[in-house]
Amino acid sequence: HGLGHGVMAVSNNELFVSLDMCNKLEAQWEKESCYGGVFMENVIIDNRGEKTEFLKPEDPLYPCNAVKQEYKGACYLMQTSYALKVTNYDYEKVAALCRQADTGFSQICFQSFGRDASGFSSSNAEITKSKCDLGANFDEQSNCVAGAVKDFISYYHSDKEAKAFCNMLSPDLEQYCLDTASWYYKTF
Repeated sequence: HGLGHGVMAVSNNELFVSLDMCNKLEAQWEKESCYGGVFMENVIIDNRGEKTEFLKPEDPLYPCNAVKQEYKGACYLMQTSYALKVTNYDYEKVAALCRQADTGFSQICFQSFGRDASGFSSSNAEITKSKCDLGANFDEQSNCVAGAVKDFISYYHSDKEAKAFCNMLSPDLEQYCLDTASWYYKTF
């Protein structure tokens, strides 16, 4: 992941050049991790107030909707941070944007949405739950919850607060959340 940030620096923040550099890695996990760093750095560049041609306020899902299929997952997993910024943190608008993601990538977008719901609230359970409740169905809400509960574990370096978050949810989401927390905490 850190390598992706680094290749952006080496390439003068040329997103597509950086992705090509990531492709020189051998293992798929290494490539995916590198892609994630590239897309995160692209958002960070904008947050620092620097200009990047690889983000468009009028199209908050860009570049995810323009990159090759192999990059879309890593891109959508980072893009809601930018989409929230350009919509003035309007979570309803960003949920609607996730529904417009490329076919098969809406779930990943909602995981990013959940991570940001947790991250932007300093892992406040009630606020995070209210954002995940914006999902129109179980699929959207469960993906939001998955992103959120992973962020809780990362933020607190514990699964205690994550489990408390899960216990606030409806029974079907609660079990999904607890299962995700258990799996993620073991890998943490």
